[in-house]
Amino acid sequence: MDASTFKASIVALACWRAAPTDLHQAQLAVCQVFINRAKEGWFEGDLYENCAAFLAEETGGFPDPRDPQFGQLLIKLESVTSGMVTDKTGGAVYFMHRSEVPEKLAGVVTTTIGSLVFYK
Repeated sequence: MDASTFKASIVALACWRAAPTDLHQAQLAVCQVFINRAKEGWFEGDLYENCAAFLAEETGGFPDPRDPQFGQLLIKLESVTSGMVTDKTGGAVYFMHRSEVPEKLAGVVTTTIGSLVFYK
């Protein structure tokens, strides 16, 4: 394994942990949020560092490599991280599960994908 593969695995794990029961589209949208944060300069503008910081706070399990949704996440992840896919989050830098959204959200909701609400 080289450094690039390791970093990609950390990004994939962070995306999966944010929405482990959602379809891969929601997990890929989470990746876009991490990319948007990097573009805004969070964690020195580094996608890997943004994902590592998320994982430091979001402990949890690990995906089953046989899960078809996780497989789709892995297949499509590079197209998102390379900028080949349009940002479906509307530039969001935050996300939360629908069940956790307060009545008055400090931000503008940009979209909802799966069980996640994206906002900035």
